Amino acid sequence: MADRATEAGSNGVAPLVHLRLESTPETLTLVRGVLGALSESLALDPELLDDLKTAISEACNNVVVHAYGGEPGPLDVALHLTRGSIVAVVADEGVGIPDVAHPDEGVHGVGLPLMKALSDDLEFRQRPDGGTEVRLRFDGRRGGASLFSAPPEVAEEDGWSWRLTGDAVVSLSPLTFLGPVLGRLARALAARARFSLDRFSDVYLVTDAIAAHVTRSAAGPRIGFAIVTDVRRLHISVGPLRAGSGASLQAGEEIRQPGSALLMLSDIVESTAVEDEEMLEVVMTDTPGPVPVQPAKPAGAN
Repeated sequence: MADRATEAGSNGVAPLVHLRLESTPETLTLVRGVLGALSESLALDPELLDDLKTAISEACNNVVVHAYGGEPGPLDVALHLTRGSIVAVVADEGVGIPDVAHPDEGVHGVGLPLMKALSDDLEFRQRPDGGTEVRLRFDGRRGGASLFSAPPEVAEEDGWSWRLTGDAVVSLSPLTFLGPVLGRLARALAARARFSLDRFSDVYLVTDAIAAHVTRSAAGPRIGFAIVTDVRRLHISVGPLRAGSGASLQAGEEIRQPGSALLMLSDIVESTAVEDEEMLEVVMTDTPGPVPVQPAKPAGAN
């Protein structure tokens, strides 16, 4: 899926976070987890956070149930911060909006009064090449007070993340949001991959170490990552990073930094050249023995 979700629903404002997922019931947990991860960094008002989680989950559930006839399909969720408001865009490539539908029934004839009640503006758009976009706007002020704290700058999407594939593919900016979002998604997917309690605890340390390394080594103000899962296996790919950053990590130059946990607790830590940049690949397993490398390489990787 191209970046149509952000282009069509954000009025030109770059997304703080853009998720690409498969439309399964478990996906709703991932989306709500990301919103929870962002809440502390944005100092989100608790009531606004609840409204966001509920309304966006409803939009995602509509995709899960109706967009692909009950089968999994691409699901994009983007969150934009505009002056005084938060805009969420949920998009799919499914059957689109029926030609005849009552205005109160929303998409696919499914009643969506909850989404209308919780958002301050709700819009459905049928895409010319198929699929539906749901745009929800939430006022960011109440009684003259702001309900969230916006970061100083959100970098434009550059398409780097969409070269990746996985159970979750994410593009985000600023870099300070990587730790909370990556940590929450990785832990949720590790639980789905049936990691043991002891190994699950290591996921906390490894994702924190990845975030610390990436913050020092990112090639720009926007970062992307993908997580691929199998039974008791997580594969995390993160980039773009500056050329040579992986060598410094492997050489132990960061041994007194949080990156040391990355080397000690991961089964595989590799850097892959991608044109003039690098991508960090980290594999964690919960089984003994050697682990085959199955990277989620973007096009152009060597």
